[in-house]
Amino acid sequence: MCRSGGNTEETQLWLPTYAALCMAFLIFCVLLSFSKESPQAQQHKQLVTMQAHVFNDILAFIDHNDMDAGIEAVLEEASITLRLAEDTLFAAGTAQILPTGLKILNQLKDLFIIQEQQTINIRGYTDDKAPPAGARFRDNWELSALRAAQILRHLLARGIEPGRLTATGFGELEPLFPNTLEENRAKNRRIEFVLERRPGKE
Repeated sequence: MCRSGGNTEETQLWLPTYAALCMAFLIFCVLLSFSKESPQAQQHKQLVTMQAHVFNDILAFIDHNDMDAGIEAVLEEASITLRLAEDTLFAAGTAQILPTGLKILNQLKDLFIIQEQQTINIRGYTDDKAPPAGARFRDNWELSALRAAQILRHLLARGIEPGRLTATGFGELEPLFPNTLEENRAKNRRIEFVLERRPGKE
């Protein structure tokens, strides 16, 4: 009986110590899992940090060149989007760049030359209204694609490296807002420049 009673007292003494050791080990394992990120995760974090610096430089360029009113800049993870309304670059229903649009594109060309480590995907978007009967363009996809291609050609002609440029037409896909109001449709008709860092470019 005495032996049994003694074991109970010893158990009561070492159980809190054992529990504390288990908790310490658990915390150590959790911290170790956070410290041992995969190389891919570390590389992605580094990429996001570098693009954040580029984004700040772009904002400074836009402000310095008084382009704030015409361009919206958005940073998402490692991707930077420069968004321009349709009427900044094109007349309604056309793929001919306006004189005011040429001025903005020439300013963007200077920015793209500075940020030479970025690829540039030019994306055209429309609203959900189909082109009228007899229009030059069969559908919104064709209109948005030709607009993006026109901008690509303009930048190519002004010295942007061909390997950095792509052009894509999305038509009425991926609207920013529901096409239920005319003001929403105006916001959905846009051109976007999506910048991503080229592999191996620091």
